[in-house]
Amino acid sequence: MARHRIIPTFAFVLAIAAGTLTQAAPPRTTVFNDIVVNEKVDGDVVALEADVHLGPMADVGGDVVVVNGDLRLDPNARVGRHVVAIFGDVEVAPGAFVQGRTLAFSSLSNVALQPGGRAPLQVNLAVRLVTSGGWLLVTTALAFGLSTRLRYGVWILPRLGFRVVVLGVAAGVTFFAAVVAVLGFGPSMGVPLAAGLTVVFFAFRALGLTVVGGYLGERMLSRWLHRPLPLTVEVFVGVFAMVVVRFLPFVGAVLWSLCSIIALGMGIVAVATTVADRETAAGLT
Repeated sequence: MARHRIIPTFAFVLAIAAGTLTQAAPPRTTVFNDIVVNEKVDGDVVALEADVHLGPMADVGGDVVVVNGDLRLDPNARVGRHVVAIFGDVEVAPGAFVQGRTLAFSSLSNVALQPGGRAPLQVNLAVRLVTSGGWLLVTTALAFGLSTRLRYGVWILPRLGFRVVVLGVAAGVTFFAAVVAVLGFGPSMGVPLAAGLTVVFFAFRALGLTVVGGYLGERMLSRWLHRPLPLTVEVFVGVFAMVVVRFLPFVGAVLWSLCSIIALGMGIVAVATTVADRETAAGLT
Protein backbone atom coordinates (compact mmCIF):
# COMPACT_ATOMS: atom_id res chain seq x y z
CA MET A 1 0.00 0.00 0.00
CA ALA A 2 2.80 2.34 0.88
CA ARG A 3 4.46 1.51 -2.42
CA HIS A 4 1.41 2.68 -4.38
CA ARG A 5 1.50 5.99 -2.48
CA ILE A 6 5.21 6.54 -3.13
CA ILE A 7 4.89 6.20 -6.91
CA PRO A 8 2.41 9.08 -7.50
CA THR A 9 4.23 11.21 -4.93
CA PHE A 10 7.52 10.67 -6.74
CA ALA A 11 5.89 11.46 -10.08
CA PHE A 12 4.42 14.66 -8.64
CA VAL A 13 7.85 15.78 -7.41
CA LEU A 14 9.35 15.04 -10.83
CA ALA A 15 6.64 17.07 -12.53
CA ILE A 16 7.32 20.07 -10.30
CA ALA A 17 11.05 19.77 -10.92
CA ALA A 18 10.55 19.51 -14.67
CA GLY A 19 8.31 22.55 -14.64
CA THR A 20 10.92 24.50 -12.70
CA LEU A 21 13.74 23.47 -15.02
CA THR A 22 11.77 24.14 -18.24
CA GLN A 23 10.49 27.61 -17.61
CA ALA A 24 8.91 29.38 -20.56
CA ALA A 25 11.22 31.53 -22.64
CA PRO A 26 10.60 35.29 -22.78
CA PRO A 27 8.98 36.91 -25.84
CA ARG A 28 11.07 36.70 -29.00
CA THR A 29 11.72 39.64 -31.36
CA THR A 30 14.04 39.57 -34.35
CA VAL A 31 15.00 41.94 -37.17
CA PHE A 32 16.69 40.71 -40.39
CA ASN A 33 17.44 37.34 -38.76
CA ASP A 34 15.36 34.23 -39.40
CA ILE A 35 14.46 32.35 -36.23
CA VAL A 36 13.35 28.85 -35.32
CA VAL A 37 11.17 28.52 -32.21
CA ASN A 38 10.93 25.01 -30.82
CA GLU A 39 10.14 25.69 -27.17
CA LYS A 40 7.52 27.24 -24.93
CA VAL A 41 7.42 31.05 -25.27
CA ASP A 42 5.60 33.02 -22.62
CA GLY A 43 4.57 35.96 -24.79
CA ASP A 44 4.72 37.02 -28.44
CA VAL A 45 7.00 36.22 -31.35
CA VAL A 46 7.62 39.22 -33.63
CA ALA A 47 9.84 39.21 -36.73
CA LEU A 48 10.66 42.12 -39.06
CA GLU A 49 12.23 41.33 -42.45
CA ALA A 50 12.70 37.73 -41.35
CA ASP A 51 11.11 34.29 -41.53
CA VAL A 52 9.75 32.40 -38.53
CA HIS A 53 9.65 28.63 -38.20
CA LEU A 54 7.69 27.12 -35.33
CA GLY A 55 8.91 23.60 -34.66
CA PRO A 56 6.85 20.67 -33.38
CA MET A 57 7.62 21.57 -29.75
CA ALA A 58 6.80 25.28 -30.14
CA ASP A 59 4.15 26.59 -27.75
CA VAL A 60 3.71 30.36 -28.12
CA GLY A 61 1.42 31.84 -25.50
CA GLY A 62 0.77 35.12 -27.33
CA ASP A 63 0.67 36.26 -30.96
CA VAL A 64 3.02 35.54 -33.84
CA VAL A 65 3.55 38.61 -36.07
CA VAL A 66 5.78 38.49 -39.15
CA VAL A 67 6.41 41.57 -41.33
CA ASN A 68 7.91 40.98 -44.78
CA GLY A 69 8.63 37.35 -44.06
CA ASP A 70 7.07 33.91 -44.15
CA LEU A 71 5.77 31.83 -41.25
CA ARG A 72 5.75 28.03 -41.08
CA LEU A 73 4.11 25.95 -38.37
CA ASP A 74 5.12 22.30 -38.04
CA PRO A 75 2.74 19.60 -36.80
CA ASN A 76 1.96 19.95 -33.06
CA ALA A 77 3.14 23.59 -32.98
CA ARG A 78 0.77 25.72 -30.91
CA VAL A 79 -0.06 29.45 -30.91
CA GLY A 80 -2.19 30.75 -28.06
CA ARG A 81 -3.53 33.82 -29.86
CA HIS A 82 -3.36 35.16 -33.41
CA VAL A 83 -1.03 34.68 -36.38
CA VAL A 84 -0.41 37.72 -38.63
CA ALA A 85 1.86 37.90 -41.69
CA ILE A 86 2.38 41.19 -43.58
CA PHE A 87 3.87 40.79 -47.08
CA GLY A 88 4.36 37.11 -46.38
CA ASP A 89 2.72 33.72 -46.47
CA VAL A 90 1.57 31.41 -43.69
CA GLU A 91 1.99 27.65 -43.96
CA VAL A 92 0.20 25.68 -41.26
CA ALA A 93 0.92 21.96 -41.28
CA PRO A 94 -1.83 19.48 -40.36
CA GLY A 95 -1.82 19.01 -36.62
CA ALA A 96 -0.66 22.54 -35.81
CA PHE A 97 -3.00 24.57 -33.61
CA VAL A 98 -3.80 28.31 -33.73
CA GLN A 99 -6.17 29.44 -31.00
CA GLY A 100 -7.04 32.77 -32.62
CA ARG A 101 -7.13 33.76 -36.27
CA THR A 102 -4.66 33.45 -39.11
CA LEU A 103 -4.36 36.70 -41.07
CA ALA A 104 -2.01 36.85 -44.07
CA PHE A 105 -1.41 39.82 -46.39
CA SER A 106 0.77 38.26 -49.07
CA SER A 107 0.09 41.02 -51.62
CA LEU A 108 -2.24 43.87 -52.47
CA SER A 109 -4.67 41.43 -54.07
CA ASN A 110 -4.42 38.52 -51.67
CA VAL A 111 -5.63 38.82 -48.11
CA ALA A 112 -6.31 35.50 -46.40
CA LEU A 113 -8.24 35.31 -43.14
CA GLN A 114 -8.81 31.96 -41.46
CA PRO A 115 -10.46 31.15 -38.13
CA GLY A 116 -8.53 29.51 -35.36
CA GLY A 117 -8.61 25.85 -34.48
CA ARG A 118 -6.94 22.80 -35.91
CA ALA A 119 -7.91 23.47 -39.53
CA PRO A 120 -4.77 24.62 -41.39
CA LEU A 121 -4.64 27.62 -43.69
CA GLN A 122 -5.33 26.27 -47.18
CA VAL A 123 -5.58 28.40 -50.31
CA ASN A 124 -7.14 25.94 -52.74
CA LEU A 125 -9.58 25.91 -55.60
CA ALA A 126 -12.64 25.67 -53.35
CA VAL A 127 -11.61 28.72 -51.30
CA ARG A 128 -10.94 30.75 -54.43
CA LEU A 129 -14.32 29.79 -55.85
CA VAL A 130 -16.06 30.89 -52.66
CA THR A 131 -14.21 34.22 -52.57
CA SER A 132 -14.94 34.79 -56.27
CA GLY A 133 -18.62 34.20 -55.63
CA GLY A 134 -18.43 36.62 -52.72
CA TRP A 135 -16.97 39.33 -54.94
CA LEU A 136 -19.76 38.78 -57.46
CA LEU A 137 -22.42 39.08 -54.78
CA VAL A 138 -20.92 42.14 -53.07
CA THR A 139 -20.20 44.10 -56.26
CA THR A 140 -23.64 43.41 -57.71
CA ALA A 141 -25.26 44.58 -54.47
CA LEU A 142 -23.15 47.76 -54.48
CA ALA A 143 -24.14 48.44 -58.09
CA PHE A 144 -27.78 48.20 -57.09
CA GLY A 145 -27.48 50.42 -54.01
CA LEU A 146 -24.98 53.04 -55.28
CA SER A 147 -25.76 53.10 -58.97
CA THR A 148 -25.40 56.87 -59.49
CA ARG A 149 -22.05 57.22 -57.75
CA LEU A 150 -20.63 54.09 -59.34
CA ARG A 151 -21.96 54.96 -62.80
CA TYR A 152 -19.92 58.13 -62.56
CA GLY A 153 -16.89 56.04 -61.68
CA VAL A 154 -17.46 53.91 -64.79
CA TRP A 155 -17.62 57.07 -66.87
CA ILE A 156 -14.49 58.68 -65.43
CA LEU A 157 -12.31 55.53 -65.25
CA PRO A 158 -10.90 55.74 -68.80
CA ARG A 159 -10.35 59.48 -68.37
CA LEU A 160 -8.13 58.98 -65.34
CA GLY A 161 -5.75 56.72 -67.22
CA PHE A 162 -2.53 55.74 -65.47
CA ARG A 163 -3.27 58.05 -62.56
CA VAL A 164 -5.69 55.55 -61.06
CA VAL A 165 -2.89 52.94 -61.01
CA VAL A 166 -0.59 55.35 -59.17
CA LEU A 167 -3.37 56.14 -56.72
CA GLY A 168 -4.02 52.44 -56.14
CA VAL A 169 -0.36 51.66 -55.49
CA ALA A 170 -0.06 54.63 -53.11
CA ALA A 171 -3.20 53.54 -51.26
CA GLY A 172 -1.95 49.98 -50.98
CA VAL A 173 1.45 51.01 -49.65
CA THR A 174 -0.25 53.36 -47.19
CA PHE A 175 -2.52 50.56 -46.04
CA PHE A 176 0.33 48.16 -45.34
CA ALA A 177 2.33 50.90 -43.62
CA ALA A 178 -0.68 51.65 -41.42
CA VAL A 179 -1.05 47.97 -40.53
CA VAL A 180 2.61 47.74 -39.56
CA ALA A 181 2.27 50.96 -37.53
CA VAL A 182 -0.76 49.78 -35.55
CA LEU A 183 0.94 46.49 -34.80
CA GLY A 184 3.46 48.59 -32.90
CA PHE A 185 0.78 49.17 -30.27
CA GLY A 186 1.20 45.54 -29.28
CA PRO A 187 -0.67 42.43 -30.36
CA SER A 188 -3.55 43.02 -27.94
CA MET A 189 -4.41 46.34 -29.63
CA GLY A 190 -2.57 45.97 -32.91
CA VAL A 191 -4.34 42.85 -34.18
CA PRO A 192 -7.90 44.29 -33.75
CA LEU A 193 -6.78 47.57 -35.33
CA ALA A 194 -5.19 45.68 -38.20
CA ALA A 195 -8.45 43.77 -38.67
CA GLY A 196 -10.35 47.08 -38.75
CA LEU A 197 -7.99 48.46 -41.37
CA THR A 198 -8.55 45.28 -43.37
CA VAL A 199 -12.30 45.94 -43.38
CA VAL A 200 -11.68 49.45 -44.72
CA PHE A 201 -9.29 48.03 -47.32
CA PHE A 202 -11.92 45.56 -48.50
CA ALA A 203 -14.59 48.28 -48.60
CA PHE A 204 -12.53 50.51 -50.93
CA ARG A 205 -11.53 47.52 -53.01
CA ALA A 206 -15.13 46.32 -53.34
CA LEU A 207 -16.26 49.75 -54.53
CA GLY A 208 -13.42 49.88 -57.02
CA LEU A 209 -14.04 46.36 -58.32
CA THR A 210 -17.65 47.36 -58.89
CA VAL A 211 -16.51 50.30 -61.01
CA VAL A 212 -13.95 48.26 -62.96
CA GLY A 213 -16.49 45.48 -63.46
CA GLY A 214 -19.06 47.97 -64.68
CA TYR A 215 -16.60 49.43 -67.17
CA LEU A 216 -15.55 46.03 -68.50
CA GLY A 217 -19.13 44.79 -68.64
CA GLU A 218 -20.27 47.89 -70.50
CA ARG A 219 -17.48 47.49 -73.07
CA MET A 220 -18.18 43.79 -73.53
CA LEU A 221 -21.97 44.05 -73.80
CA SER A 222 -21.84 47.05 -76.13
CA ARG A 223 -20.24 44.82 -78.76
CA TRP A 224 -23.22 42.47 -78.72
CA LEU A 225 -26.10 44.71 -77.68
CA HIS A 226 -26.53 48.21 -79.02
CA ARG A 227 -28.53 49.55 -76.10
CA PRO A 228 -27.69 50.45 -72.49
CA LEU A 229 -28.27 47.88 -69.76
CA PRO A 230 -28.70 48.29 -65.99
CA LEU A 231 -25.47 48.80 -64.10
CA THR A 232 -26.06 45.64 -62.06
CA VAL A 233 -25.98 43.53 -65.25
CA GLU A 234 -22.84 45.25 -66.53
CA VAL A 235 -21.09 44.85 -63.17
CA PHE A 236 -22.01 41.18 -62.90
CA VAL A 237 -20.69 40.45 -66.40
CA GLY A 238 -17.50 42.45 -65.88
CA VAL A 239 -16.66 41.02 -62.45
CA PHE A 240 -17.48 37.51 -63.67
CA ALA A 241 -14.98 37.99 -66.50
CA MET A 242 -12.33 39.15 -64.01
CA VAL A 243 -12.78 36.18 -61.68
CA VAL A 244 -12.61 33.81 -64.65
CA VAL A 245 -9.34 35.38 -65.77
CA ARG A 246 -8.10 34.99 -62.20
CA PHE A 247 -8.03 31.21 -62.64
CA LEU A 248 -5.82 31.32 -65.72
CA PRO A 249 -2.36 29.83 -65.11
CA PHE A 250 0.62 32.17 -64.89
CA VAL A 251 -1.05 35.38 -66.15
CA GLY A 252 -4.21 35.07 -64.03
CA ALA A 253 -2.57 36.14 -60.77
CA VAL A 254 -0.81 39.07 -62.46
CA LEU A 255 -3.96 40.36 -64.14
CA TRP A 256 -5.98 39.96 -60.94
CA SER A 257 -3.36 41.91 -58.99
CA LEU A 258 -3.45 44.69 -61.60
CA CYS A 259 -7.25 44.81 -61.42
CA SER A 260 -7.01 44.96 -57.61
CA ILE A 261 -4.63 47.92 -57.74
CA ILE A 262 -6.88 49.78 -60.19
CA ALA A 263 -9.91 48.88 -58.07
CA LEU A 264 -8.28 50.27 -54.94
CA GLY A 265 -7.63 53.59 -56.67
CA MET A 266 -11.13 53.73 -58.12
CA GLY A 267 -12.61 52.94 -54.72
CA ILE A 268 -11.00 56.09 -53.36
CA VAL A 269 -12.27 58.09 -56.35
CA ALA A 270 -15.80 56.74 -55.82
CA VAL A 271 -15.79 57.72 -52.13
CA ALA A 272 -14.28 61.14 -52.86
CA THR A 273 -16.90 61.99 -55.50
CA THR A 274 -18.48 65.35 -54.70
CA VAL A 275 -22.16 66.32 -54.85
CA ALA A 276 -21.59 68.11 -58.13
CA ASP A 277 -20.06 64.98 -59.57
CA ARG A 278 -23.04 62.92 -58.50
CA GLU A 279 -25.38 65.41 -60.15
CA THR A 280 -23.31 65.12 -63.32
CA ALA A 281 -23.48 61.35 -63.05
CA ALA A 282 -27.27 61.52 -62.88
CA GLY A 283 -27.23 62.66 -66.49
CA LEU A 284 -25.20 59.60 -67.44
CA THR A 285 -27.72 57.02 -66.26
